Amino acid sequence: MYQISQHLFTPTNNQLLIVMKHIMLGNEAIGRGFIEGGVQVAVGYPGTPSTEILQYIIDNAGEYGIYTEWSVNEKVAMEVAIAGSVAGVRSLVTMKSVGLNVASDPINAYAYMGVRGGMVIVSADDPSCHSTHTEQDSRYHAKLAYLPVFEPSNPGEGKDMASVAFEYSERWEQPVLFRTTTRIGHSRYPVVWKGRNNGDRVPEFIRDLTKYVNLPQNARRMRQELVERMEKIKKDINNLEFNRVEGDGSIGIVASGISYGYVKEAVDKLDIECRILKISTPYPLPEEMVVQFLEDLERVLVVEEVEPIVEEGIIKIANKHGFSIPIYGKEFVPLTGELSPDIAYNSIARFLERPEKDLSKFEEMVNRISEFIPPRPPVLCPGCPHRTAFYSINRVEKKLFKKERNIVKPSDIGCYTLGYQPPLSAVDTNFCMGASVGVASGLSKLIEKPVVATIGDSTFFHAGIPPLLNMVFNRAKATVIILDNRTTAMTGHQPHPGVGKNVRGEKVPPIIVEEIVKACGVDFVRVVDAFDVKTFEETLREAVEYDGVAVIVSKGPCALLDVRDKIRAGETIPVYYVSDDCTGCKSCLNLGCPAITFDEKAGIEETLCVGCSVCAQVCPVNAIKVVE
Repeated sequence: MYQISQHLFTPTNNQLLIVMKHIMLGNEAIGRGFIEGGVQVAVGYPGTPSTEILQYIIDNAGEYGIYTEWSVNEKVAMEVAIAGSVAGVRSLVTMKSVGLNVASDPINAYAYMGVRGGMVIVSADDPSCHSTHTEQDSRYHAKLAYLPVFEPSNPGEGKDMASVAFEYSERWEQPVLFRTTTRIGHSRYPVVWKGRNNGDRVPEFIRDLTKYVNLPQNARRMRQELVERMEKIKKDINNLEFNRVEGDGSIGIVASGISYGYVKEAVDKLDIECRILKISTPYPLPEEMVVQFLEDLERVLVVEEVEPIVEEGIIKIANKHGFSIPIYGKEFVPLTGELSPDIAYNSIARFLERPEKDLSKFEEMVNRISEFIPPRPPVLCPGCPHRTAFYSINRVEKKLFKKERNIVKPSDIGCYTLGYQPPLSAVDTNFCMGASVGVASGLSKLIEKPVVATIGDSTFFHAGIPPLLNMVFNRAKATVIILDNRTTAMTGHQPHPGVGKNVRGEKVPPIIVEEIVKACGVDFVRVVDAFDVKTFEETLREAVEYDGVAVIVSKGPCALLDVRDKIRAGETIPVYYVSDDCTGCKSCLNLGCPAITFDEKAGIEETLCVGCSVCAQVCPVNAIKVVE
């Protein structure tokens, strides 16, 4: 984080002021905003592109007395945050877009009840699927649950919006959905820090059975109260400072969220006179402001990412108030992918029947450059403990079924999804957290082929236990490999119940994965060293041939953490090399390790090797040796 100073003169007495600005990652700026807004409970489950919001609060929690935790999954995180709100303190829960699916049950229930302490639910959407398997638009969830939505147009506004989100949640007595996106969260922006407000409340539970016990007799009344609250919110939203109308003219452009910046840039370059409606609350829309905006316009274009939420809302308001002007959106603005300045420019140009930017030369240049740059798909790190599992699956498959690909390999969300990449190519399905075990359970009842599922330890705790119970309960015949590297690796090494330490650094009893598996009723449970190739392969073959549910727990530390800890402890990390005995058989290349090179014979890049020894174990001529 960097600091810059800005010199300003006050308009009354020309007094010089120096304003200190902090250059912050967007997610960190948003986290700072929640701190300034008085958050006292901040919880969540890690998931890109949301993780750094809560991590920033965690890093500063001690200074402000904030309770923080990485919860076991988003549903539990939502319930912990609800507890804070019920106790009267300002509470925050963070997650990525697909995590909202997991948390939707308690979200919909608490929306009926109305808040005591302010409640903000952060959902980070990922247009263009940079790190997510869907382009899910969280604003649809908000409409389902009657949650007003705040959506910043840049990281600076995100900080300011976050700091007042609790105030509006309490004013409206309703949870608020704070929708951000990858581009907002992972950009850097100068922000001004402010003081903290309302962060010193004493939590207190006040019993109210008609409010917090959601029986049908109470739910029917609360449903009516929810509808009435939303009507009040619809009126008050017109006064929110983040919504505004700018400019003038007979052409109207509505810009929601990050698209506002793109629209401003495009309008300036096109040199057009138009009226811009900046929307920061896509649901509910500020109806009075929309009506004011629509007056005397000839036509309107709505620019927003992904789904036409704002577009449909604007059309509904226009019809309600008798406007007959044409309103466009996805006819000109892409329905898929995130927007960019060029895409926004061309969308507006097409709408105005102006010449578009010719991007073909840029695309041609990119294609030409791509011809000279080798593809670099994401792969498992050198020394990753998961590599042995995928290698062994392929080896067992080849030995049992010759060259026919006869094992079905469901996998899950995490680093091990990268087992999809060649040469490992050992991931056949990937749906959502825990689905590897659930899919394996279903497939085992339907097909004759062996099924081997892979799932990580954090994901197992998140959503893998119920489907494992289902496998036992319904007498499935399948193998589950739990890849236990004692961390939540892909999102930044957050702790989970198996680590033995929580986010506050407190020592807690580690939950032992294999003990949970046994408690689920699994009889075939084997624990193997993730770096012992021979034992792993033998154990996996036994598991595949077992008539029932078989679970292998593969234990090995995440290479990134292991190397870091060894360096800090002053330990020597062994490095391997390829001797002249190499025959060029390429057996080691089947591991897909980035440290292994090949040019007629194999080689090892010493700066990448972390000494896991797996390549030395698979070499048939013992040509890979440790540097003495």
